[in-house]
Amino acid sequence: MSNRLNLIVASALALAVSPTAFAEKLEITGELMTSTCSVDATGGTVTVPMGKVDVASVNAADRAGMKNFSILLDCTGSGAAQKVGVRFGGTPDGSTGNLALDATSVATNVGVALYDASGNQQKLGEDPLQWVDIPAAGTGQLDYSAWYSSPGRNATAGSANATGDFVVLYD
Repeated sequence: MSNRLNLIVASALALAVSPTAFAEKLEITGELMTSTCSVDATGGTVTVPMGKVDVASVNAADRAGMKNFSILLDCTGSGAAQKVGVRFGGTPDGSTGNLALDATSVATNVGVALYDASGNQQKLGEDPLQWVDIPAAGTGQLDYSAWYSSPGRNATAGSANATGDFVVLYD
């Protein structure tokens, strides 16, 4: 073996066995609570039937086809008042913050925009802007609306279904 090849092999072995040290920081914060709230939903799913919405109305405005829905919370096991909100997740429709239609959908160029009861858009992955106070050992609800939204105002007709998830947050 040539000296040059020996040097290359030795260098490669030295790099492979050399430990690399990085001094980064891990910080864990949180709070243990006496009890949290549970979502009161049949089968664990909140279903929002959007019905039939005219594609022309979706393309004529920022959003159309509003359907209100609520997330019901049972906090009866809680020993203290709770301030709660919801963070929605799922596949985003581009950079709009809206929920993308799923693979069963035929409609195109449209997503589902979610808004809280105060009219604030609740973008996917973002913390809520609206929080609700629920008394100790009580129940409550978070109210939202779902809308079809086509920012390019070029939606096409067809089935328009979306599936996402949500997490209840405590402030």
